[in-house]
Amino acid sequence: MALTDETRAISLTQDDIAKAMELSCEAGWNQLPDDWRLFLAQGRVFGLFQEVTLAATAAVMPYGSNIAWISMVLTRKAFRGRGFGTALLRHCIAEIEKEGRTAFLDATPAGEPIYRNLGFEPGERFERWQGDGGARKPTLAQPAPDFAVKAANVAFGADRSFLLRDFIRRSPMTFRSMGTAHAFGRDGRLATQIGPVTGSDEGTVIELVDAVIASLEGPVFLDVAAHCTGLAAHLKTAGFNKQRPFLRMKKGPHDWPDSPAASAVIAGPEFG
Repeated sequence: MALTDETRAISLTQDDIAKAMELSCEAGWNQLPDDWRLFLAQGRVFGLFQEVTLAATAAVMPYGSNIAWISMVLTRKAFRGRGFGTALLRHCIAEIEKEGRTAFLDATPAGEPIYRNLGFEPGERFERWQGDGGARKPTLAQPAPDFAVKAANVAFGADRSFLLRDFIRRSPMTFRSMGTAHAFGRDGRLATQIGPVTGSDEGTVIELVDAVIASLEGPVFLDVAAHCTGLAAHLKTAGFNKQRPFLRMKKGPHDWPDSPAASAVIAGPEFG
């Protein structure tokens, strides 16, 4: 459906965070108010209201000068089947294309055919793993933020320093390095999300991930790149369970932002 005067996209503000949280909680997602605040501070969140009820959302987060990430495409259950989510998605694409950027997203299996029909191209696959932390004393010290952030930006292929520094502030326990591998993360409503984790040597990445998991309490999520078969096998041996897959997709002229050899765990589908 096209957006009409009755169903036009409205830019949300900090005052709408509680309403937005209702949608992400209803969907069973992991976001906290801090995630919505980051989207609103550094990107844009569009909403579609039915009278006073927030019926649907979609977010755009620009990275560097060439790309932007689409996420948080949510529709309240009572309003599903009316095309609200697709309409907001089209609105996000149009906004990104006006700026000359390429749109990226991480699609669930349910969303993949919708994005393909809108012209998105498939890229690498990822899988979510869930397990529990070891609740032990950290064995690694925090690295120098500037060096780790720069290395993670290089691995991703775009500057998202604001995102990584926000993660360090929110979840210092997940911010660790080992050699040339670096791990970030953030707290969540359902679990601590580890990621991104970067590093070209998978053995070092596995050791680093092990150390971070051991220092955490409660449930843990990691979204692991398909090429990191060693890390996936190690997580399975450690008692983690595979939850759901994601497919990275893009629409636009710019190339894929991250280097597969250096990106082992993503920041989550909402952040890429």
